[in-house]
Amino acid sequence: MTAAAGGTPRPRLSLLLPEGWVRVSTGPDRESQVRQIASQAAAGIEQSRRDMARVRLRGMLGDAVRQAAERGLFEVWLPIAPTSGYSIPASFAVGPLPKPPAEGASVHDTLLGLSAATPGSQAVDISGALSVRTIADRPAVLDDAGALATPAVRLVNYIVSPTPEYGEWTVFSASLFVPDGPDAAEILAALEFFADSLMATVQIAPEEAA
Repeated sequence: MTAAAGGTPRPRLSLLLPEGWVRVSTGPDRESQVRQIASQAAAGIEQSRRDMARVRLRGMLGDAVRQAAERGLFEVWLPIAPTSGYSIPASFAVGPLPKPPAEGASVHDTLLGLSAATPGSQAVDISGALSVRTIADRPAVLDDAGALATPAVRLVNYIVSPTPEYGEWTVFSASLFVPDGPDAAEILAALEFFADSLMATVQIAPEEAA
């Protein structure tokens, strides 16, 4: 394991990413990762637009990864192309539990406390570890002119207890952009299903794994 910016060791993770998605670590090689991803993605674009597409994608990914690193997160999963012809308005971030459990608190007590603090939370299994799934909604933000500055977002957090392979609490946070219109509830339910399905593929690898 390597250590994150805050000193917390990074978990070794494996998962099945959907078509059109990329996974970028916030480690010291993040800039080279971003350059490589942007170059590979731009290679399939018409040559007259290739350079601009590469620069825009590099900037978008670079900003996202830099912000994640500043927050002490481990990695991000982002869509950079459609999945089966559809653009999925979602992203994931992985990091440590922001507030460490109380000293001496058991895993069971900590999970119960996290569940009690968030209505509608659910017990889930992530890579064989006891976990809690919580939801938090962030409303849209308008600017001074009344235009949309930041869209509404539903955060689906998967808080995973320590495992024999990784002895730290880990949070997987899915940011789902809430659409407008009469089909908003149905679309949001589909996005939650997508997030749950992706998390079902996550495995925390043993320390000796490459």
